[in-house]
Amino acid sequence: MVWSSKVGKIKYREQLIDSLNLMGSETVLDVGCGRGLLLTAAARRLTTGKAIGIDLWQSVDQSGNHPETTLQNAQIKGVAGRIEVKTADMRHLPFEDQSVDVVISSLAIHNVPDQVGRAQVMREIVRVLRPGGQVALLDIESTGEYLQTLRACGWQEAKRSGLQFQIFPPMRVVTGQKPAQN
Repeated sequence: MVWSSKVGKIKYREQLIDSLNLMGSETVLDVGCGRGLLLTAAARRLTTGKAIGIDLWQSVDQSGNHPETTLQNAQIKGVAGRIEVKTADMRHLPFEDQSVDVVISSLAIHNVPDQVGRAQVMREIVRVLRPGGQVALLDIESTGEYLQTLRACGWQEAKRSGLQFQIFPPMRVVTGQKPAQN
């Protein structure tokens, strides 16, 4: 568990963000960003783009979960100028339709307490993504639901990984690209 926390999650985070092949000008949304593990990694790859993190900032699941902490972490990583944080419920994203290029999330969506709510999160992600936009969602449970909702929204290319053991507890990743016609 210590190795996972100190090495595994960092290594896997880098692989995940690298797999997005960011050009640097994207708007990246981190849903349930917490202290900014994925958010700051995405921001490091941006030049003219913006990384936006939303969270309800509850400390039940993550100690020190406050917007100020996320902004401090961005400052430490040298990406504060490319980061924005907002207080928002992932079931009701405060963004225009088709206004985001990439949506990422790590260990957050499963915290929505019911399947109907998690499906609403996925529909919100689809709504805010531009056609051709990408999604990469890491989670420890409910990833089959995420995949099912994306497919119900017309995403034929969405997929779910096998269990990833670099992080404890093991997790899966749901990835996909929004079809041009959605």
